[in-house]
Amino acid sequence: MSMRSELDEGRAASPPVGRELDVGALGRAISARRWWILGPALACFVGALLFVSLVSPRYTAESKVLVENGENYFTRPDRSDQLATTLPDDETVQSQIQLIQSRDIARRAIRRLDLKGNAEFDPLAKGVGVLSRIAILLGLERDPTATSPEDRILSNYYDRLTVYSVPKSRVIAVEFTATDPDLAARAANTVAELFIEAQSAAKRDSASSAAASLASLVTDLRGRVADAEAKADAYRTQSGLLQGSNNANISTQQLGDLNTQLAQARTAQADSQAKAKVIKAMIAQNRVGEIPDVANNEFIRRLSEQRATLKAEIALQTRTLLPGHPHMQELNAQMADVDAQLRTAGEKMARTLENDGHIAAGRVENLLAALDAQKKTVGTAGVDQVRLNGLDSQARLLKDQLEFNTAKYQEAVARENAASTPADARVISRAVPPQLPSFPKKVPIIAIATIAGLVLSLGVLVSRELLSGRAFEEGETESPTVATAVREGRPVVTEAAREASGEASLQAALEALRGCRAQNHAARALVVPSAAGTEAPAAVIALARRLCAEGRTILVDCNAGRPAVQPRHLSLDSYGATDAAPLGLGELLAGGASFAEVIHRDSQSRLHVVPTGALAGTAEAFDAVGLVLDALGETYDYVVLHAPGASDPVTLRLAPDCDAVVMVHGPEAGAADLDEARAAVSRAGGPAIVHGVPAAALEPRAAVRRAA
Repeated sequence: MSMRSELDEGRAASPPVGRELDVGALGRAISARRWWILGPALACFVGALLFVSLVSPRYTAESKVLVENGENYFTRPDRSDQLATTLPDDETVQSQIQLIQSRDIARRAIRRLDLKGNAEFDPLAKGVGVLSRIAILLGLERDPTATSPEDRILSNYYDRLTVYSVPKSRVIAVEFTATDPDLAARAANTVAELFIEAQSAAKRDSASSAAASLASLVTDLRGRVADAEAKADAYRTQSGLLQGSNNANISTQQLGDLNTQLAQARTAQADSQAKAKVIKAMIAQNRVGEIPDVANNEFIRRLSEQRATLKAEIALQTRTLLPGHPHMQELNAQMADVDAQLRTAGEKMARTLENDGHIAAGRVENLLAALDAQKKTVGTAGVDQVRLNGLDSQARLLKDQLEFNTAKYQEAVARENAASTPADARVISRAVPPQLPSFPKKVPIIAIATIAGLVLSLGVLVSRELLSGRAFEEGETESPTVATAVREGRPVVTEAAREASGEASLQAALEALRGCRAQNHAARALVVPSAAGTEAPAAVIALARRLCAEGRTILVDCNAGRPAVQPRHLSLDSYGATDAAPLGLGELLAGGASFAEVIHRDSQSRLHVVPTGALAGTAEAFDAVGLVLDALGETYDYVVLHAPGASDPVTLRLAPDCDAVVMVHGPEAGAADLDEARAAVSRAGGPAIVHGVPAAALEPRAAVRRAA
């Protein structure tokens, strides 16, 4: 037979549940006691009807406020469109909700709505009752007469006020509930208006604080600017770095003027020298009259006219007179004299121009010397100019700061004195008196109360039937013998599964293991059969499964002659469906396998098991068992060892390493067997107490039927 078929056979042999719910009996019990269900439901219906008819209706009005940036192009100081970057976020909206619910706005709303003396809100409107006086004397309530009218109304005010943000928006809804619909609407609108006023006042207060802070800052900056400018002027005077026109330094300006004069002198020198050279060349060519500067002279012009006249006269006389004629000679002599005068005038003009050139050359030399001296002066003043520039820069920086903060101060003063300051919110929906009450909702209250009464009474009745046991029917746990007897028509007789003394022994053994678990890291139990304990292998499995309810448990099979752990006990997930024998304790002690390879899961519980494997049945094979038990004790709460008989060498080798010894015996075992086992374990150095547990005590608790 394969291991899978053995597992299926073992699972099929497990006993079924003995009691099942009798739905029919439960339904008959409900039908018989239907008035126990309908009565409370009817009472709840009548009570809810009376409640919604007698209670004063309350009305809820709603006002909506949009949180936004109240500044615009005209009110913003920099006149820029930055609205998209300054929109309020979720945290800002939640902060505004807290502002609406603040005590300051609540007190102002109470005064503006004149809630003092209103019986719905003011506790003293109808006086202090006897019960309230007793609670005040006992310190359970606060004396309303010892507080201001606004403070004693605050509790009722907050009970009727609801403020929340509309999802996925910057809208805040303000709801107020009152028995008077007009008062509810007026209160919602008043709270919204007070919120807008509080924001405007906060902006004015902020502007006032800013103005006060900026006033001292502007005063300080004015003094610092004056000191900085005075230091710069004093150093400018001390270093001689005075300023001329166009804010230029005088030394630098003088250097520029010298450069200009030097250029003019060089130009004049070159012009005079060029004109003198041209005049000399034209004199040599007897073209004095063609020289522009000579021709423009009044004297030269008269000589030129006289020469022209003489030349015309000579030409006229040449027609009638010979060159040797005295008159002709006289005319030629006059012409030569005029030419000599013209030449003399040209030479004089040339000398004058040469003298002007010499004068210009001397001026150029003087200007070059002055320019070199001025360059040295300007170079020497460079270090002083750097320091002066630093002082001027500091003065300009302070002056810019003064101008900026002065503008901010003037703006803050203007906002502080403004009669109206734009708030960062506006009312987008004003509350109107509601027509229908928000409380009570008559139909839902009556329906819910009736259903609640019906469900509650039904639950009480069903619980009563379940606890009494009348709702269950007895099941049957049949063995093959019982089934055969029933099919053959023979009567069956039921007897107890175990005796009371066996159960007591089992409980005593379990209690001892719990005590060992409390004292040590893990409890080690050595399970051995008696001389006649033929039921030991199955009882070991049952005891280990019983300990699974107490904690993590592992069963180590050390009985190579008659092992308790069989392949049918192993889970298919941990062992599989192969025909090979599972690895076990023998391979672990020999070093041929690891803990992960030899530890398997039980097929019917959370128990972990270690089969015997290729284990030799000698005491020498268990030399390293102490290390194995120590390692298992780090992981498991209970370690159960299945050993051979009490006098077996393997049992005597394992006894000193265990905390408790449990002897499983059959019905025919006597006290002598237990005494012999105790003596053998005690001689081996094991626990002094050996617990005897009947094998029948470890069988299933269901009743066993047998054929009569």
